[in-house]
Amino acid sequence: MTDQKEVFIIGGGVSGLGMAVQLRRRLGHQNFTIFEKSDNIGGTWWHNRYPACACDIPSHFYSYSFHLKPDWTTTYPGRDELHDYFMSVAEKYDVIRRCKFNQMCLRMIWNQSRSLWECTFQDTVTGELTIREAAVVVSAVGTLDRPYIPEIPGAALFKGAAFHSARWDSSVKMEGKKVVVMGNGASATQFVPKLVEEVGPKGQVTQLVKGAHWWIKRGNPRYSESFKLAMKYIPFAARIYRVFLAWELESTFYSFFMTPNGAAMRNKIREATAGYIEKEAPAEYRDILKPDYEPGCKRRVNTLDYLKKLHAPNMHLVKDRAIRINEHEIETESGQVYAADVIIYATGFLTQRWLFPMEVRGIDGKDLQAAWDLAGGAEAYKGTVITDFPNFFILYGPNAATGQHSVIFHSECQINYSCRLLRPILKQKAKSIMVKPEAQKRDLTWVHGKLQGLVFNSGCQSWWMDPVTKKNTFIYPDPMFKYWLRTIFPIWSDFDIAQDGRPAKTTASSRFISILLLTLLGAAAMLVMNLKVEHLATGSIANVFVPTRHSLVTWN
Repeated sequence: MTDQKEVFIIGGGVSGLGMAVQLRRRLGHQNFTIFEKSDNIGGTWWHNRYPACACDIPSHFYSYSFHLKPDWTTTYPGRDELHDYFMSVAEKYDVIRRCKFNQMCLRMIWNQSRSLWECTFQDTVTGELTIREAAVVVSAVGTLDRPYIPEIPGAALFKGAAFHSARWDSSVKMEGKKVVVMGNGASATQFVPKLVEEVGPKGQVTQLVKGAHWWIKRGNPRYSESFKLAMKYIPFAARIYRVFLAWELESTFYSFFMTPNGAAMRNKIREATAGYIEKEAPAEYRDILKPDYEPGCKRRVNTLDYLKKLHAPNMHLVKDRAIRINEHEIETESGQVYAADVIIYATGFLTQRWLFPMEVRGIDGKDLQAAWDLAGGAEAYKGTVITDFPNFFILYGPNAATGQHSVIFHSECQINYSCRLLRPILKQKAKSIMVKPEAQKRDLTWVHGKLQGLVFNSGCQSWWMDPVTKKNTFIYPDPMFKYWLRTIFPIWSDFDIAQDGRPAKTTASSRFISILLLTLLGAAAMLVMNLKVEHLATGSIANVFVPTRHSLVTWN
């Protein structure tokens, strides 16, 4: 083990844990360390503890392909069940003892002469700094883990409790309190109904929102015991079910195309959301709840009972913006004043501050953030590697997701792709691997060129876009099965692989073989998906996320 090169994984969430496991499974590599800034693994599912916190992707697909769980209790599991699942993965593959908790990476500098990354870490409890070296660094810091709290004049004067929903303060007793919630995204839609119940008849929940969403009505079916047994004992049943769920999620992407078929699918989304609002929301709030932008511009929001809960007498929804916070109240742009004992910020995350707070310097001291600023936003070859930054990999990287799919699926695509690229480094004698500038430029030109034909670039405002340059740094411009296909076989001629400080030779045949295999796989997959799209353009996709047709699924 001591002869193996060391790999640092920054972040112990879903992607970091998956990377650690696959280093062992795919490469037999044992010399790795996970550096996690908090005191446990799990990332999002460790930090988020707000009431009713749950996943909005079906459980059997929001899980690792190498660690299937046949006994999920419901279609959309809660936070505790999800975290228990990730802990079971860490325990099975003996990952915990390879973790260093309360460690935040502040700086990474590439030492070209030694082919090593020199990394500076800070203990988040004591503040102590340490410098460590590794041949390879994998960033798995994620993007939905750095809460954004708007700067509002007077916030420091507030006498009550104030916190972000991703850092929920469970010590605050809500009963009888006047609570102001800012924001109405996926998190708020989950916790507001529970919050209304917690404050009780003597309390009040006021929700300030700036916009609306394309709401999706969903239940949360419980899996029956017979279904669980089928998933466990019938050969390939769980994998076939995963393919079905992936198919359903994948089909949504075709509504993003600015084509007649795409427009027809978006119209059905409009009709479904409008009907849902008219049926379940109070008349006084319907205009506030109706979005004024194209379906697909933002991630759609699944809701179990949010619209119904707006009927509660102690619930008040208003389209307004806080402009000042006083000791016991909030002033809004419209001139209204709301009394407040508690303020909850459901205001999202710093999604465009990629890799924050890390400073990353590559060949000749090149600063990664400066390079991204010059480019108008974060970018990477296939969302994973960057020219001038050898032996550095980014999971959940730029333009590597569709926004309506399982984050675990596209993370696994990147993890497996990274393992393939790491084979010359960890299993052979190569010193470093780096994508060539022309290959990265070609890939990015294709990505952002194809994005022009999708709904995301139709004037959208969302956290997927850089707020200044309007560059889309998140979305992959094709269905995720195509991303999977494109990451199966590395095009080795796109990389410089150095052995003993000298570039290694690459062959033209490697590119030809990779393209040929991808073409054959892609043709088969496209045939199947095109049949699905023809059906979706004329049929209903209102229930695309709800796999309740299976006879072995029962409702609560």
